[in-house]
Amino acid sequence: MERRLTLEEAAERAGCTPGFLSQVERNQAVPSISMLYAIAQALNVKVAHFFPRVITGAKVVRKDSREVFHFEGSFMVYSLLSANYPDRKIECMLVQIQPVAGALPADEYRSHPGEEFAYVLEGTLRLWIGDTVHDLAPGDSIHFRSTVKHRLENPGDGPMLALWVLTPPVF
Repeated sequence: MERRLTLEEAAERAGCTPGFLSQVERNQAVPSISMLYAIAQALNVKVAHFFPRVITGAKVVRKDSREVFHFEGSFMVYSLLSANYPDRKIECMLVQIQPVAGALPADEYRSHPGEEFAYVLEGTLRLWIGDTVHDLAPGDSIHFRSTVKHRLENPGDGPMLALWVLTPPVF
């Protein structure tokens, strides 16, 4: 494991069982995005560590060649707009959330170091930051410290699309 931790130590830091972490390591289990954040924090690496690809020089990201992440069981799709530079400070993406239509919330609570900024392009974004709920419409934006537990949901009838900027990068 990274950082010379035993499997047991890494699992304890991430808040999961050693068996589950071993399954993730061997591609026999898929962690939730919250668990992926927790594993990355336990190992003191960025989430991008699990998706390695380093770019040097200027990089144009074309619409049809964006890296797209969709986690199993999630209503959310992340389309990366920024390139994976070493030591980059920000990350830009489009976040699309399908309507929950009475299902369980589209996202789990998470917290991590840094700040986030979102600008809603389409639909309605419901964002919980701590105990406060914010409903944002197209043209609305929000900026917050991501160290406060937060989660996202689309309470509307159609897809929600937002431009999202994070620091430090997570993918």
